[in-house]
Amino acid sequence: MFIEYTFIMDDGKVLHYRVEFDRLRKNILAKTKYPPWTHLDFHQCSNCPLKIEEYSHCPVAIDAYEIVMGFAEVLSCREVDIHVRTPERDYFKRTDAQTGLRALIGFVMASSTCPILYTMRGMAYYHLPFASLEETVFRVTSSYLLRQYYQYKNGGQYDLELIGLKAYYREMQTLNYHFLKRLRAACEADSNLNVLATLFTISSMLSLSLERHLKEIEHLFVETILS
Repeated sequence: MFIEYTFIMDDGKVLHYRVEFDRLRKNILAKTKYPPWTHLDFHQCSNCPLKIEEYSHCPVAIDAYEIVMGFAEVLSCREVDIHVRTPERDYFKRTDAQTGLRALIGFVMASSTCPILYTMRGMAYYHLPFASLEETVFRVTSSYLLRQYYQYKNGGQYDLELIGLKAYYREMQTLNYHFLKRLRAACEADSNLNVLATLFTISSMLSLSLERHLKEIEHLFVETILS
């Protein structure tokens, strides 16, 4: 399974990325092959469970490396044509570069082998480009509850109060904060920085005000009695 993102700038510049869902890679890589900001111990996340003795590079940084380099000189406010191809369908949107880059980076992060982000692989497999906040709330919550269903069916403990989901997004805040420090060392323009700042904001909203966002879509799932 793979997705393809193609960014077409008004000046004719084209950036094309094909990202495989499963990306197997050795844990120890030559440090000279990738820039220092991809090394595991470069602004390593404070909640990262990986050990430098076993992993030479941050899995997310390695996956994002080519994308970050391609966008290093592209401003986030720049209007572009974005084509997205998935195995099931194609998408198109003309929007600012940040919106498309956020969708692409989101897929790369969620499908990486990072042990913190691994929980999101189900969502990544059914990737939805350009998702709104409401769509993200729906997809995140549905995915989490489906995971609880499988845990219940397998005799494990399950959580219908979404306590674990809010705790998970607090972990995501920490991860995004440290990964943003990596990108500051790699980027000259603002696209990549704005993308991670936006992801950080979304994580904050989902961890701090998930109930409010769920309340806003409750009418779609709760039967009402007409008077």
